[in-house]
Amino acid sequence: MASGATANGSAEIVDMADARARLAADAGEFENVGARLAAVRESRGVDLREAAARTHIRESHLTAIEAVNASGLPARPYALGFVRTYAEFLELDARAVVEQFKFDAGYDAPQKIETEKFRAGEEAAETQGRDMSLPVFVAIIAFIIWSAWQITLTSKVTPIGEAPEAATVAPVIETPAPPPVAGDLVEARVIERIEPVYPYSCASGAQAAETVTVSFTVTAAGRISGERVAGSTNSCFDEASLNALRRWRFEPQKVDGTPKPAYDQIHVFRFERP
Repeated sequence: MASGATANGSAEIVDMADARARLAADAGEFENVGARLAAVRESRGVDLREAAARTHIRESHLTAIEAVNASGLPARPYALGFVRTYAEFLELDARAVVEQFKFDAGYDAPQKIETEKFRAGEEAAETQGRDMSLPVFVAIIAFIIWSAWQITLTSKVTPIGEAPEAATVAPVIETPAPPPVAGDLVEARVIERIEPVYPYSCASGAQAAETVTVSFTVTAAGRISGERVAGSTNSCFDEASLNALRRWRFEPQKVDGTPKPAYDQIHVFRFERP
């Protein structure tokens, strides 16, 4: 599941599989979501340079998005923010594009387990085993055989004058399996949203439209934490964006009804010259 803020200040819960299915149905013959983005851009007669100027995203990053090349993009939260902005510029379903990009770029794949340290431990154990001397190995085997023989003799001995006791079979008590735990996830939802005030001191050197991408965490209490600027077309607008974001309030993310922090949240503030 994933969430996204709407214009009226609420957040929608998105089914990732459903979003990908809708995008795949629209994509048709395209190899991946990047190829579709490129085709839509070209069909509108927009080259990469113009798209970069209008979205305020570097041309190299747009090239990497259309090639679904995660190594050519910044960290995951910033890369997904760029993909969302690019999809909105092309008037596509931004949430579906982001979810499909995650899948195509391998962001949803489980991380590879590093096995080198385990191999090193196994090799050390094998080396120690090879170094064990033959007499010690023979002594261990002899002790195991002797112990097994003693146990066998003891089990067969019956005290004089006593009849052997019948074997007692303990009753088997079946313990019912615990009910499966159903993980119920409810994404964080905006309940109070403050728009930033356009800083007039920045107007003289600003373009007609400037954007600031912010990354933040929604705490279990519904507050903003760890807010930072992930990308900006004009640093003069950074502080206004952070000041507005700090005043946002959320209904926190819940897992099985328990409030939990929601990390790696992304939002793009847009400043239009008044």
